[in-house]
Amino acid sequence: MNKQRGISLIQVAIVMATLAAIAMAALMSMRHEHNYFTDIANKLLGKPSAPDNAAAPSAAVVPATPAGVLRKCVINGKTVLSDIDCKNGQAIKAIDTRGIEAPKVPKPDPASSAPQSQTDKMIEKATQ
Repeated sequence: MNKQRGISLIQVAIVMATLAAIAMAALMSMRHEHNYFTDIANKLLGKPSAPDNAAAPSAAVVPATPAGVLRKCVINGKTVLSDIDCKNGQAIKAIDTRGIEAPKVPKPDPASSAPQSQTDKMIEKATQ
């Protein structure tokens, strides 16, 4: 009986699992603010690595207006709400909403408090 030559199925499974683990680690690293694979590549190539705060440039930017202040501006004939200063913009106070509220329970109807028939009582008792 002749044996097949080449790599076995187990070796293929191990190689593919290793590649999948490396790809998953790379994707997870890219998702977060600090990319470890870029740091390793920069060290191998002799380039200086970026500082930790370079990944979040928005932290260094200071907004022109305090948080929560909206401005109503007219740009090209369209009314726009923005948090950035604009010419002739009026400050608008944002209203904090409570989201979706549950419907209020209606008050009981005085006509429904009338005595029920025997059939209605039996149906109500069976449904409980």
